[in-house]
Amino acid sequence: MRLNQAVKEQLLSVKRLYKEPQKPTVRRKVNKKKNARTLRVYADYSKAFIGVAAIIAVAILWLLGYPERLYTESLHKLDKAVTSLGFKVDEVIVQGRSNTHHQDLMKILQIKRGDSIFAIDPQQVRFRLEKLEWIRHATVIRRLPDIIQIKIEERQPIAIWQHQGQFNLVDIDGTAIITKNYKHYGVLPLVIGEGAPQKSPEILKTLASYPMVQKNLQALSRVRERRWNLHLVGGILVKLSDNAINQGLSVLEKLLLEHRLSVGHVLEVDLRSPERYFLKVTPETIKTINANRKGKPA
Repeated sequence: MRLNQAVKEQLLSVKRLYKEPQKPTVRRKVNKKKNARTLRVYADYSKAFIGVAAIIAVAILWLLGYPERLYTESLHKLDKAVTSLGFKVDEVIVQGRSNTHHQDLMKILQIKRGDSIFAIDPQQVRFRLEKLEWIRHATVIRRLPDIIQIKIEERQPIAIWQHQGQFNLVDIDGTAIITKNYKHYGVLPLVIGEGAPQKSPEILKTLASYPMVQKNLQALSRVRERRWNLHLVGGILVKLSDNAINQGLSVLEKLLLEHRLSVGHVLEVDLRSPERYFLKVTPETIKTINANRKGKPA
């Protein structure tokens, strides 16, 4: 009985061994989304690295001057090709030049015979020309294949400006023209004082309507950049106001026509008030007037 029991137990153990289910193999699930995100991050880092490297490379090349050198060489080759086809400066025609010095003009033009005509920038040439004091306006035209044509409008002096012991010309725009030969430009009105050039065109245009004032005028002086004083022949000083300048000049024109401003007797005429005027006469004239008054019968 014991033997049979032992055999049964062995048989049962063998059955359990074969019948006991085996544990399934554990497989890790692959997270495809996570892997795709990781790849994108790596790609972004790679792009950023390549971009930074490219910027550094360009900066180094720029500091070493390679782009500028390449650009200059390209322009030089292009100029050679253009000039070989006949598009080169052979003649520079300048019209309207009278007071502008030839040497100053050529120095500012910076154009040489044989230069590529397309290398000449008309706008830049015009800007340089208009920096010269005598040139009011300039026009620069390329006439293919080999001519540069320049038309100049020079400034026209209308007055001589005396300031701090120096004399300069004044043009119709109120611009001061620095020149040593101011006497060469004929008899022009003399204006004196700070701010006189800017206001000269206006006052001189107004004076054109008063011929007697113009005939007796020696100089105009700007007072504190607010008003004008006129200096007439014989040393008579006339004070004007900018607020009533036409009224004052009308009165002055009438006084001169009626010969009521006697040189040697009148020192000053104050026309700053539009309603009345004042005369300042010499002490001798006052004595004469008083003597004549005393000599009259009562």
